Amino acid sequence: MPYRFRRQPLVRVGSLFVLVVLVGCAAEVKPVPVEGTVKLGKDPLKSGTITFHPDAAKGNKAPQPAVGTVENGAFKLAVGGTPGAPAGWYKVTVTASVPSNPKDEYSEPKSLIDPRFGRADLTTLSAEVKEGGGPYDFSVNK
Repeated sequence: MPYRFRRQPLVRVGSLFVLVVLVGCAAEVKPVPVEGTVKLGKDPLKSGTITFHPDAAKGNKAPQPAVGTVENGAFKLAVGGTPGAPAGWYKVTVTASVPSNPKDEYSEPKSLIDPRFGRADLTTLSAEVKEGGGPYDFSVNK
């Protein structure tokens, strides 16, 4: 008796795969626009980096942090190239540095702000990203 290839199991597996992909896409969280300012003391921070780290202790299970560049005190966040950040609580870090030797741009960097603001485990900055929320304004010191 010749063997006949049955297509039904293959169709079922293919349908299950499409269903899993569609459910996964539907579960993807849409980022909320996040922008604001960072001041060093009373003045705008000239340049630096700001990072929103998902705060799991407050229920934020986002898979990665949102990052932005601070220029003349202003920033906008993005996650994986997509503008914004998922809603939820974040620990906020800010870093800013200059070369320790102004004549050698590759010399050891020297922080312009208190190093605790650059560590998620030590920072005192936090923010809750909400739909329609913002602006998000922060102040750091030396």
